[in-house]
Parts: sequence; structure tokens; C-alpha cells
Amino acid sequence: MKISQIYKLLFFVLTGFLFAQDIDWVNKTITTEGAAYGKNKLMAKRGAKTDARRNLIEALKEIRVDSKTTMRDLEVEEDLVVTQASGYIKQAWFDDNSVEYERDGEKWMCTISITMPLLGEYSQAVLPSGKSKGTAETKAPAYKPTSTPPPPPAKPYTGLVIDLRDNKVVPSMAPKIVTKDGAVIYDMSRVSRQYATEMGVVGYIKKVGNPQSMIRIGDNPLVIKAQGTTGMTPSDAVVDGDGAELISSLNQKILKECKVAFLID
Repeated sequence: MKISQIYKLLFFVLTGFLFAQDIDWVNKTITTEGAAYGKNKLMAKRGAKTDARRNLIEALKEIRVDSKTTMRDLEVEEDLVVTQASGYIKQAWFDDNSVEYERDGEKWMCTISITMPLLGEYSQAVLPSGKSKGTAETKAPAYKPTSTPPPPPAKPYTGLVIDLRDNKVVPSMAPKIVTKDGAVIYDMSRVSRQYATEMGVVGYIKKVGNPQSMIRIGDNPLVIKAQGTTGMTPSDAVVDGDGAELISSLNQKILKECKVAFLID
């Protein structure tokens, strides 16, 4: 094998799944790449597809389930969950437009990308149950309104947007909305699992009012500016005061049907 081939293979071994991956939280997909050599294009492409699938499985382990847990953490605690989730790479598809070939001496090198949705069966496998495993002393309390609910708006709200711009946000599959004291305003226990698996517990959006976001939050969402983010990694939104009161006064169907979005930079 030529020196140039060795360097190229080392590059993909060392950087393949660590860097050649893209988690698109807006569209809820994950994409990784694969690369391989073969004596012809067909064999190189076949090897690249195998490598891409392998890298996808590794990349899925880094998906953040919530502010405390990644899939890699679940691998230790719940083998069944990880086995089920890894099995869903059959939902993934290869992008033929991403295929690239390079001739290197007598061999061909091929690179290809593979994309998988994070919704549907994968979400069903990895999302928390919504039932706290903690004791009465350790589980986070639910938020309780402290004042009279505000009067309803002239036009009913169609969704909820938490404005997290200018905050560090680490997206996850099951983020929460909490007060600065840790009281839970919104989490898996307040949603329909069917909607959570099909839509995601929250949507991540870059703009309010565009067609993509309106599918989730409608044309008249309640927009609340967050005080910040929290959690072992900053995945959960912090909302206090009037914002927490307003969310509590919403039609609970909005929360149950996951018509909630985090507005991020």
C-alpha cells in the first residue's frame, strides 16, 4: 500500500465518526460519512456504505437524550434500549449525490454519507418514559402557579416558543422547561408519547413565522424569553415569573401535543 493510501486511511479512521457527522436538530436528522478502498468502484462503494453504517452507530451513542444522559450512558444502564435504537439504522438512507470517487494507483477510494431520522421508531426507543425514577424527596416538583391566571388573549395561542437566543444551548431529545428553583413546567410527563415520538418533545427553530415552524406552533404562538439554560449540560430552558405563569395558563393541549419550540441562534 502506498504512503498516500496509508495517510488517507488513517485520516478516516481517526476523524471519520468524530468529525464527519452532522446532527441537524431543526430537521431532527443525523448524518455521518463512510470511506473505503476497493479494487473497483463497486467494491469501494460497498465498503464505504459499511463504514458509514458503523460510524452512524457510533455517532448515535453521542446523541443527548436529556441534560444528564447520552445514548452512551444508556449503553451501560439499558442494553435493550441501545440495541433497539441501533437497529433502527434500517430507517437510514444513503445520499447518492454525496458519493465521491478518487483513483489511487490501482485502487479506488469512495466516500458516501448516510442520514437517519431521529423521530419515529428511534424516538420511541430512546425517549424517557416520563415517570420519575426518583423518590418523593429527589424528584423535581411540578411548577404551581402562584397568582390568578391572566385573561385569555383575544386570539387563542396556537403554540409556545421559548426564546433561547444569546444562550448556550445543547439540544437534546427530551429537554425541559424549569424555573430557576428547579420546578418543572414542561417535560415528558406532560406530553403525549405519540406526539413526542412523531414530532419531538420540542422543535428547534431559527425563526418564528416561517412555514416550517408554523407547522408545529401555528400562526399565533406565545413567545417567552428564557432567563437562561440549565442542566448538567445546558439543554433545559429556565423560565420564571410572569413567563412561568403564562405557560401554566396555556391550553394544556398545546403542551400535550408538543406544540413547543426552542428558538435558538
